[in-house]
Order: sequence, then structure tokens, then C-alpha cells
Amino acid sequence: MAGDDSTLTLGPLDSLTGQAGLPTVPALTIVWHPHLDRIGHIAPLTNLLELDVAHVSRSEPIFFPPGADTGEPLAHRFISKEPILDVVFIRGTFELRRLQEAQVEVDGQLLTAPRRVSADDLRGGLIITLARRIVLCLHAVHFPISRSPPLGLLGTSDAIEDVRRSITRFANKATPVLLRGESGSGKELAARALHYAGSRAKGPFVAVNMGRLDRHRAVADLFGHKKGSFTGATDDQPGYFRSAAGGTIFLDEIGYTASDVQPMLLRVLDDQEVQPVGSSQAVKVDARIVAATDAQLEKAVAEQKFERPLYNRLNTSFVISLPSLRARREDVGVLLFHLLKKELGDPSELQRLQEPDPKVRPWLSARDVAAIARAPLSANVRSLVGLARKLAHAFGHGPAGDTHSEVRRFLADDAASVISPSSTTLHPPETPPPVRHSEEHLVAALERSRWNRSKAAEVLRVGRTTLYEWLEKYPQLRSVMAVGEAELRRRLNDAGGDVERLAAELGTTAALVNRRLAR
Repeated sequence: MAGDDSTLTLGPLDSLTGQAGLPTVPALTIVWHPHLDRIGHIAPLTNLLELDVAHVSRSEPIFFPPGADTGEPLAHRFISKEPILDVVFIRGTFELRRLQEAQVEVDGQLLTAPRRVSADDLRGGLIITLARRIVLCLHAVHFPISRSPPLGLLGTSDAIEDVRRSITRFANKATPVLLRGESGSGKELAARALHYAGSRAKGPFVAVNMGRLDRHRAVADLFGHKKGSFTGATDDQPGYFRSAAGGTIFLDEIGYTASDVQPMLLRVLDDQEVQPVGSSQAVKVDARIVAATDAQLEKAVAEQKFERPLYNRLNTSFVISLPSLRARREDVGVLLFHLLKKELGDPSELQRLQEPDPKVRPWLSARDVAAIARAPLSANVRSLVGLARKLAHAFGHGPAGDTHSEVRRFLADDAASVISPSSTTLHPPETPPPVRHSEEHLVAALERSRWNRSKAAEVLRVGRTTLYEWLEKYPQLRSVMAVGEAELRRRLNDAGGDVERLAAELGTTAALVNRRLAR
């Protein structure tokens, strides 16, 4: 290693999230490969710890299936036996260097000159296409790599592994769990994983969408009612909570709970009892409570749309943050392949996704998969579900069609809705979106880009200068942006974990500090 400080390679990556105490190294994950069983294999670039350079060629590096200790190289005939790409550690940072005039694209652009790779790039993942056949994601990973059983949550990234570890840790606890994450990030899958990984797996799993409950019947539907307690109550009903006895009740979209129901939910959380409509007696309930929200509860509390005691009770429970798909681009290939398999149904159709011989055009090209992996994907995994369904139904059972145009159309439509009011506020869906330079709109864009200003400008489809001008209008937001994440966490620790105190020191709000640190 050049230089005296052997930890320099890890320096730019120290602020990345993951398992405490494990060093972070760059890694390459196969997003798409002509041999579909290679998708999701990962190569940690540990050579950078000793040699300052990691070569990419037909024979190196070695890619490992998740959890395996043996692997194999890319081994594709269109990739040269000699290195075509180098990942180089130099002067405290990383660079990508193309060799041999090879066909190498990085985030959709031909690599013609050395490309600097920052810690922010590694957080978000860089999409690399080789020889128009193979798609890789360059990202950060904690090393040594270990992976838990899937628990129904697909992906090989550190981000989804953190979720699986949290689920395993909390599965047998009685304490309520709050799942936070954007729409389509997999909160119900995580809730089911919590249920089936724990001691209540043989009990019922009752899912309730709090935003879709009839406001006039919400109390009776949740807590039950006695016969004759209101018009139409022709018999006793236990309600959702008692129906979940011995199992789990999943309260989805809890941020949309009717205001008159919120105090009753707090009582259930505190006392584990409900009072059916028409009854003078409270009834004990034995149901593990898992709640989920894609709304910003802190903002709702500030606007008096969500009760602070209920918020405090939920936020001091076990909290699991579900990552957006943009925070784990290395998982896009695994998820897309799984969804295509599910939609196609016939295993023989999967062969057409591969490259049987050089004269036959594959059903889905590497450039399209790379474009999908780079896309904002406004609804996260739900966006992939829609795309896989559209492609499978349109092209999956006949001659190879114009999948490229279909992918482009889908991604253009998806990008148009990348900032959705329903993912950041508690307003009903029919509420018009905020103006493009509102504080809430800017925060939503920064969250989607993991607080990287350059990427936030891309999300908003404005220049960086314009974004900086907008940020200048919001001193509270500018204050929390001026402090790096690592420094913010250190100062929070110095403040004894008191977010309100830290916010006062910074001249910002506790809600913005929480959002800046949310994972």
C-alpha cells in the first residue's frame, strides 16, 4: 500500500452505514449477466487494501454467490482476458480507469478518461456496463461479508441485510415495531418476515390498511362491537385486534389513522386492551403490533395531524428503516430477474432472457437493465413489479419485440412522478403536489438521493446552481446540510442523544435532524 497510513483505503468510506466495527471496502455486484444464475454474485475488491488497484477482466475478480466461500470470474467470451477496467486507490480516493479502448460505460456514459469515485458514489452505487453484455454495480460493502437467510426479502446488499438482521433480532420480542420507508420499499414483506420468524408464526397475521378504513366504522372494525350497538350491528364482532390473538396485527399506513382513533391506539399500545363498541368492559388482547408508515410523522405532529404521545410511543418502540431501491442498486438485477420469472411462469421462457449464441438477440438487453438500475424508480420495488409485468405480458411469449422502447417509455413515465406528495406528507392523494421549490419538496429530493446535493439536482431535473439557490431560501435546511453525517452523529452523541438540544445548537428543527440521520 502506498503511503504510511494503512487505513487510507477505508478513509473515504468511514461514514457509510452498516454493521459497527466492520471495515468497508468497494465491491462489484453482478446486476445482469448472460448466464442468469450469476446475477447477484459479489466481488469484494480487497486487493485495494494491499495493491492500490483491482483489475476487471474475464478472469478477475472472483464473484461469490451470497454466503458462499467459492466463486468464479465473469468468464464471458466478450470480456478480454486482459484487464479492461481498473479500480484504483490514489491520493485518498478512488478512480475508474478504462484499458485497451474497451467498451466500458459508467452510469450510461462511455468511460474515456479516469473517473473519480467518491464515498457518495459508493453509497448510491455506480452502474457499469461491460462490452454491452454485463452490468455491474460498484458499491460499498462491509467486509468480511456474511448474509442471513432471505426471510422473504430478496437482495444481497448491506442495506437489506441490515433489515434482515433487525428482523431476526426483534422477531421474538413482544415490543411493538415501527417500519419506516418509502412506498413500495417492502414494509409489508418485512412485517410478514417478523411474524413468521418469531414464536407467533403459527398464529394469524392480520393486515389492516389504516388509510382505507371507513372513518365511521374504524373503531368498530379495529376493536370490535356488540350486537345492537349501532345500526347494522346484527351480531357480536371481535374486530381486527382480537382476530389477531396469538399472532400479529400489521397496521399499515398508520400515519393516516383517523384523529379520533389515535388515542385508542395509544391505549392498546400501553395497556394491551381494547374496548368494543357498545361494551362497558375493556378486553385484553394478545397480538404483536407492527406498524408501518411512508409518511413523515414528525411533520404530521408539528401540523397537529398526528398525536405526539402516539408518535412518541411508536418512535420509542423498535424501529426498522426499509431502504429505498435507490439505496441498494446492486439488488435491482436480483429483484428484476425474480419478478420476470414470476410473471413469465413458463421456465422455458427464461431461456430467451439469456444469450444462447452470438447471432441471437437476447430478449432483454444489458443496456436496458443498466438504465433500469440507474432510474429513480419512484415506487421502488413496486416500480419493478409494474415493469416486469408489462414486459412479460407484452414480449414474454413471442418473438423478441422492441423491449428497448417499452423500457424507455416506462422509465420516462416513472421519472415524471419521482417526487410524489403521498410519500412525504399526510395529505390525501387528491391534494395537489407542493411547488417545486418548497422546503418539503427539497427535503424529499435530498432523502431520495441520500442527501447528496448533486444527485438531488438530478432528481429534481435542475442544475446544481438552481438547487443551491433554492436551499438558500431555507436557513433551517441549510444549517442541517452544512454538517456532514459523521459529524452530525458525533454531535448528537455529545448531546446525549437529545435531538431537540442538537437542533437548537444548529439552528434547525428536530424533525430535519431526524430526517437527515434516518436510514
